[in-house]
Amino acid sequence: MRLAELAGRRVGVWGHGREGRAAVRAALASGAAEVVVVDAVPPADLPAGVRAGPDVAGLAGCDVVVRSPGISPYREDARALAARTALTSGTGIALAEFAARGVPTLCVTGTKGKSTTSALAAVVLRAAGRPAVHAGNIGTPLLDVLLDGVVGESTSLVVEVSSYQAAAVEGWSGWGAVTSLSPEHLDWHGDVATYYRDKLHVFAGCGAGSVVVSPQARPVAEAHLDPAVLVDPADVVRPEQAAAFRPEGLAGLHNVANVHVALAAGVRMGVDLDRHADAVRAAVAGFRALPHRLCPVATRDGVTFVDDTLSTTPVSVRAAIDAFAGRQVTLVAGGQDRGLDHAELAAAVVARAGQVRVLTVPDTGARFAADIRAAAAAAGVDAPVTETGSLADAVAEALRTARPGALVLLSPGAPSYNRFRNYEELARTYEQILLDAGAEPV
Repeated sequence: MRLAELAGRRVGVWGHGREGRAAVRAALASGAAEVVVVDAVPPADLPAGVRAGPDVAGLAGCDVVVRSPGISPYREDARALAARTALTSGTGIALAEFAARGVPTLCVTGTKGKSTTSALAAVVLRAAGRPAVHAGNIGTPLLDVLLDGVVGESTSLVVEVSSYQAAAVEGWSGWGAVTSLSPEHLDWHGDVATYYRDKLHVFAGCGAGSVVVSPQARPVAEAHLDPAVLVDPADVVRPEQAAAFRPEGLAGLHNVANVHVALAAGVRMGVDLDRHADAVRAAVAGFRALPHRLCPVATRDGVTFVDDTLSTTPVSVRAAIDAFAGRQVTLVAGGQDRGLDHAELAAAVVARAGQVRVLTVPDTGARFAADIRAAAAAAGVDAPVTETGSLADAVAEALRTARPGALVLLSPGAPSYNRFRNYEELARTYEQILLDAGAEPV
């Protein structure tokens, strides 16, 4: 669906977060006959003529409803509404519009790594003389990018796409990249298979060889997409060539893999890597960790404190501790329990032979601690874990016990909604606790 199809129609907007606000703006700019907003807390700061309420029944008479990403289409009220009216998404509308205008577009998704990889891809394009706008799940809704006119002639678009957004995109055909895949957001998608299907759905209409997929993600991707659509990074950029592009500001082998996916995606979009090798190499070397992704935030008494609050799965915690192999690490982990399995992560912690000590917080902390104790018992060693009752307690324990040269890593392995509004509030709280304890900000 394109913007023009909203003209003269009654448009509903379900959810009034960032994407919902962008959808209201788009509906009004398109000449919608009426705009109705539904949100659990109806907004009071709406443009003149826009009505709002808390009841989904208020959307029943709409010709089109723009559903915000956080609202699962598998909810009973969403299924009932979809049977009566057309549901779409702001990301889907914007991608269709950019495609119609011939804007070269790369969509990047994955369970983890999509923010870093999409940012790297934009950096690669710019270093090669290709203006690029980076938007989407990273922070700026695509509809706002469209309406603000920031994508000019000869500009490429790099879009970070979440599974919530990908599930609602229909008929798009462009360039793609897949970073890593592991179970997540099962409360929204219902089960692992549906999560993978929804995550990759954005690429369902893509052509042969247009989607770069990491080796880790390929087996799952092949089960949900035509294998002819997929291409390995090493088939686009020779491994010996890719090795010259070192992400000096990023920790971990997983970030090396992210660089290789970003480079390959850039080449698929037309970057001449041989011609622009020096500029791209310097851009990759100068790239720094994005906020909340293995990002050092403070130091005290020779101890470095790292914010990895966007780590919301056990798989991403494993990548985080692997990124600091050889360092003494105090891991602070725990959050909202979505039933993900911690057994492999627990075994990996125990296998580090005392180099990783874990401080857990509720709610997943109890299960994770139990798994660590079981793994330690099987290995015949002491369990390197202490359960605490809160983030403040865990950080206080880390401050008391971590020695100079060590690293304290907040990598929850779970969402933070059980105690905080979002990962950003969790990160701010972490930093404030450290500053109050006399740590110096990085």
